[in-house]
Amino acid sequence: MKVFALFFSFSFFALSLTGQNDVSKDVEKLSLFLNSLNERYVDSVETSTLLEKGIRSMLEELDPHSVYMNPSQYIAATEPLKGNFKGVGIRYQIILDTMTVLEVMPSSPSERGGIKRGDQFIAIGKDTIAGKKLSSGEMSRFLKSDENMNEPVSIFRNGGKERLEIVLERDNIKVSSVPAAFLLEDHIGYIKFSRFSSTSLTDFRAEMDKLRSSGMKHLVFDLRGNSGGYLNVAVKILDEFIPDRRLLVYTEGTHQSRKETFSTSGGRFTRGDLVVLIDENSASASEVVAGALQDLDRALIMGRRSYGKGLVQRTVEFDDGSAMRMTISRYYTPTGRSIQRPYDEGLKAYKSEGRKRKESGELYSADSIEINDSLVYYTPARRKVYGGGGIIPDVFVPADSSKSSPFMRSLVKSGLHVRTALDYVDSHSDELSIYPSVQGYTSKFIVPETLLNEVRMAASKRGDICSDEEFEAAKIDLNEVMKTLIARFYFGYEDHFYVIASYDEMIHKAIDDIQNDTFKELGLK
Repeated sequence: MKVFALFFSFSFFALSLTGQNDVSKDVEKLSLFLNSLNERYVDSVETSTLLEKGIRSMLEELDPHSVYMNPSQYIAATEPLKGNFKGVGIRYQIILDTMTVLEVMPSSPSERGGIKRGDQFIAIGKDTIAGKKLSSGEMSRFLKSDENMNEPVSIFRNGGKERLEIVLERDNIKVSSVPAAFLLEDHIGYIKFSRFSSTSLTDFRAEMDKLRSSGMKHLVFDLRGNSGGYLNVAVKILDEFIPDRRLLVYTEGTHQSRKETFSTSGGRFTRGDLVVLIDENSASASEVVAGALQDLDRALIMGRRSYGKGLVQRTVEFDDGSAMRMTISRYYTPTGRSIQRPYDEGLKAYKSEGRKRKESGELYSADSIEINDSLVYYTPARRKVYGGGGIIPDVFVPADSSKSSPFMRSLVKSGLHVRTALDYVDSHSDELSIYPSVQGYTSKFIVPETLLNEVRMAASKRGDICSDEEFEAAKIDLNEVMKTLIARFYFGYEDHFYVIASYDEMIHKAIDDIQNDTFKELGLK
């Protein structure tokens, strides 16, 4: 099978290089090959499986973002971009190999079925899912499977004191692209934007209108960790920030003529200071937005160099439910920059980029960013911007290297601190009731020392022994995490982002730069 895949991909690639493609002959050769295998090969062969491997290998030869997806992979890939998913309506975390409910979404099948925060999912029908070291994705597939539609879910409640069996419906659960939006201070709004899906523009506009009615004059737009989505949606979001008739992006490919997209009138936030936060996981559509706002001198880009995906894909669906995403063009920012980083060293090297950035020190020092001086471009304000791989921010903010102690890594893996926070909220709701808002909680609540020690003891019982010195080093980070989790479980999922923001150095830097002369110094006013 591997021989076929390699041979077929090499032949395809060689033909494309010489420009002598004769697709009809290629199809004829492939048909003869598959028929010969089916009719004459010494053993029985699943030609469909063989063909899938061949397609997958061929696409990998072309570029890192042209991919083949079997039917289940295609569903999983497209579901987040629909703005809703078919499920039971919970957010959960795997705690000690057990799916534990963190939030129950309003009006969801889980709320109607009586699921509560802290419930542990033990089995679905006859299939036990707890204690099997299943991944979060595998557990989710068990829960969503049509085969388990009418099967009862076995649940432990109150630490295993109660065992319940509940049949849960599956329904379309709406997921907003804006998990959090609120005022920070001094008329500065904050929007966390997670994806560019089919409902993102509606989500964004609704939150923008709320912030503006609350007195927002400036905005921190957080695209960290946003891996992209639909290009046309990204352009519509951009249009909310840019005055009329400005070039926002253009795309071009060998078989795709240049297509330019311009802003229109009527954007909700075409004036006012704008800071866009990016990091190494901001990709694709996120980079379209950040790159255009930087090129047009409309925003201050802050953070770390973005991922570097500047290829546009089109989906081709097959009759069996599978699909391929095939690169058809490159996108370019208004100054003409291509953000796509090189991939001539192969797929493996391309995928190891994150590790290389960490090892080179790029995540911690702006001086370690490799800049290609031959790909320099100039904005209308004569600011230098660079092509060749990702968006380089105007203001660099390093990653926090201190938040990686062995103790904290172990906690993240086990989830024990999450269970401790859940139990704390359940048993201390009266004490927490003195805080009517998350803002008051953030400024006044102090995590009890006893709670931090309780986390340590729980880890110790599991075998994760932590010395006094190690625990003292992890305390600051643990305190922040526990305060954030308590806010999440008491006030709600959206509100806990306010606590996160209170500890976020990049957000603090954004506020400082809005309040001082940074925008004027960079020619952004």
